[in-house]
Amino acid sequence: MRLQIFALAACLALIPAVHAQSDELGARPFNSPDPAVQEQAIAQSWQPRFTVLPAKNFNAETAVRQAGAAATVPLWSRTIGSAGTNYKYTMVGRNPFVALNTFQSLNIKAVVIPIKITFTASGNIVLDPTATDSTCSPKGTAAALTKASPIFNTISGGIWNTDVGTGEYVDLFQRANYYTQTNSTTGINPDYHTNLTFSQAAVRSYSSSTGEVVAGTCGNLGLMDINTWDSYLQNTLFPALAAASPQIAPPNTLPIFLLYNTVLYQGSTSNCCILGYHSAFNDPAYGGAFHAYASVEFDTNQSFTGVADVSAMSHEVAEWMDDPSGINPTPSWGNIGQVSGCQANLEVGDPLSGTLDQIYMASNKYTYHVQDLTFTSWFYGQKPSTGVNGWYSFLGTFTTPAAAC
Repeated sequence: MRLQIFALAACLALIPAVHAQSDELGARPFNSPDPAVQEQAIAQSWQPRFTVLPAKNFNAETAVRQAGAAATVPLWSRTIGSAGTNYKYTMVGRNPFVALNTFQSLNIKAVVIPIKITFTASGNIVLDPTATDSTCSPKGTAAALTKASPIFNTISGGIWNTDVGTGEYVDLFQRANYYTQTNSTTGINPDYHTNLTFSQAAVRSYSSSTGEVVAGTCGNLGLMDINTWDSYLQNTLFPALAAASPQIAPPNTLPIFLLYNTVLYQGSTSNCCILGYHSAFNDPAYGGAFHAYASVEFDTNQSFTGVADVSAMSHEVAEWMDDPSGINPTPSWGNIGQVSGCQANLEVGDPLSGTLDQIYMASNKYTYHVQDLTFTSWFYGQKPSTGVNGWYSFLGTFTTPAAAC
């Protein structure tokens, strides 16, 4: 089951669904022109995945109070029972279970920060989301294509015969997630929206002395250690953004660090490849305010199955919205999607990593790839689901709750 019609208010249409194993998204043989560097070929054992770096010292009550004072993004919390245990989760936006009456449409500023990376240990190879790449990204730079994507632009969502409204992709996911509350017939919040207002900061330069560059299917693929990268973000770049005038990405915004054909590994390249993650911390530059953010790859490298352009961003923005701290608890689930074994958090992208569909944007005549996303009811075993059509995921991949793990 797939999303049938997505269209811009000014005439967008959803291309028929694409299976993650299709030739378009599948890993291709290395038959493209030799890139500038070939230190090693991409390891065939590498698999694309996503992760979360949970917020340390997170306190939901404190964060919600900060949200009430506009010191951080709007937040709401709810307690839900599952198999005799109560779980409390905190999400971005407004509570769809409380009749809002007015101001139902919420806009949060998203600040996309392109990162120009120079790999100094690999002959100063540069991967820059603002630079032209006529070979691997002939229809525009990664930054320009991100701006025009359905992550930040209004589309109309019709799922089979059900109209979930008009909004951005992740906003429509959240409306569909809580469709018992947001539908126009019986819902208490039919005008419920959580949209992102796009802003792009100036490109920032980063020199990676420990990362490396390998030959991808199209062009170069950069590799960096996630812990080194995240330490730089929290300890160097965030303070610089706070010190700028005006401040670039305060805690009441969503900072998105945009990488181009650059993935992350943990510890060593044998533990590769992370295409996106989200995290949060209590930012000392803002009096300890809860500061959530994401780092994502825009992919035109074509080296991984089930990955293309903004698919990583659709995954991470949705997880930021539904699990901003990275520690929302759930019953144990797993052995599905990218997860081997069990985990117990509300990471709405992980169970469906690589399950993509296409959205054609008439504004720039580009076909984007977005990921199916998991409804809250799937994690907590709710019957019936609060989701549209009684489903357990946005595009209908899941029609029953998670199996116990």
